[in-house]
Amino acid sequence: MKDMRLTVVCTLCVATLLITNLVTQSYLSAAAIEQARHTVYPATQTGFQEVPTNQLIVKYNGQSHPGGDNRQAGVDRLGLLSATAGMTLEYVRDVVGDTHILRLPRRLPVADVEVIAQRIAGLPGVEYAEPDRLMFPALTPNDESYPSQWHYFEPHGINAPFSWDITTGSSQIKIAIIDSGITDHPDLAGRWVGGYDFITHVPFANDGDGRDGDPHDPGDWVTGAEAAAGPFAGCPVTHSTWHGAHIAGTVAAGSNNRIGVAGVNWVSQLVPVRVTGKCGGYISDVADGMRWAAGLPVAGAPENDHPAKVLNVSVGGIGQCSSTYQRAIDAINAAGAIIVVAANNYASNLDFNTFQPANCNGVITVAATDRDGDKALYSNYGRIVKISAPGGEIFTSSPSPAPQNGILSTRNAGLTTPGDHTYGYAQGTSMAAPHVAGVVSLMVSLDASLTVTRSLQILQSTARPFPAGSFCNPSRCGSGIVDAAAALDAIGTPPATAPPTHTATRTPTATLVPTTPATPQPATATPDDGAPPPVIYLPVIRQ
Repeated sequence: MKDMRLTVVCTLCVATLLITNLVTQSYLSAAAIEQARHTVYPATQTGFQEVPTNQLIVKYNGQSHPGGDNRQAGVDRLGLLSATAGMTLEYVRDVVGDTHILRLPRRLPVADVEVIAQRIAGLPGVEYAEPDRLMFPALTPNDESYPSQWHYFEPHGINAPFSWDITTGSSQIKIAIIDSGITDHPDLAGRWVGGYDFITHVPFANDGDGRDGDPHDPGDWVTGAEAAAGPFAGCPVTHSTWHGAHIAGTVAAGSNNRIGVAGVNWVSQLVPVRVTGKCGGYISDVADGMRWAAGLPVAGAPENDHPAKVLNVSVGGIGQCSSTYQRAIDAINAAGAIIVVAANNYASNLDFNTFQPANCNGVITVAATDRDGDKALYSNYGRIVKISAPGGEIFTSSPSPAPQNGILSTRNAGLTTPGDHTYGYAQGTSMAAPHVAGVVSLMVSLDASLTVTRSLQILQSTARPFPAGSFCNPSRCGSGIVDAAAALDAIGTPPATAPPTHTATRTPTATLVPTTPATPQPATATPDDGAPPPVIYLPVIRQ
């Protein structure tokens, strides 16, 4: 059963702060992965050149030898087929339906075999001819906890394994994580470069100073005493979230290295940009961090030596898109970078309620789906959502223990300051966005000229429809659930004239749809097993 409690966290609206949304739960002990950390990255496949083949499939129309022996008919015509092909063909076997397999004397590029097939297809009595292409198992990483990452390979995941057959990323591409910073972790070692801390307010930074060149996350915990008075008055009481580390792992954890988890991108490096700390972060800091991540100048900050092509922004708060945000986004788009944004976690209809930067122009806004492909109970929705991706839903009954319905990624075990590295499940649109950012990073690994407009066209035209009975339709949750392999297959094809349309089959329940748009309501939930609930970190407006 889903048991959802709705709470509202709101105080005097003077300055809008943005805090990430996350539920975490420990998964593996750090001691289990303490030994011999070495990272092995696969070679990057940066194009679609197929493995050469040496076989043809030829189908006769049956009129040239009615009632005769199928195999003998194929052998009898071998001379004519060889002459047409311009080389000696070997008869291999017959297939049901007057179809025959022929072998070339050597392997040739598939394009060359296609030309031969077209010539043969023009012969009288031939219904069709085509290359007998080589197929391969979808690439599966050997990370020990990959089987628990359902969000990559299950029917309502992102279809990652087949995308990895096309590319696992490019070393020329950088992906910025605009978030709470990064922690030291074996599955993140060697996966990030550069970075910066853009938090100006020293109490929020929690590292003893303001902006600096260290993007490490020192923790963002808030105690009850801190929330009662002082600079953190009114902030939600929480343990440290390690939010940025979790997102970083989904985008690009060390993959195929026999430890921990896999990321969507196995090769491209991350650029951690710290913009949120204790109680969140200011729009001005987030906007500066976004600009810097894309390689744009920011007053007082050094030049970014590792400008990112893709930016993941899993932070958000209430309000119309501010001019500060929109100006930054416009500049970033003009520089050629692509911004992926979480829709936020209030179960709110964005046609009536406002959340930024999800409602800004020029971003790819992502809603969250659960393991069944339906809208996750907490996810915002509405016409501004461009596409959906797995965000998990921990508090649901399922064939497996409830936490495993969340998104598994890298995190830290420390309740306040950094402790042992570990792994954990989380739920949120914060977890959905990095799936899309990871897919976009694979897309630009194949074509670095892609813009936000073209990337969105591809994502939407190749998205898989929501399952029958889903709350979601294109007016609520975007064009569908992101399909990584289909998106990569579409690179280089003409733009679709319109995104696919899907039919709504279920009316939203009163639980998930706020009836009064003036006050968005964050969703929390209680686990079914009676265990203490993980904390959900909510957006907050405070003085």
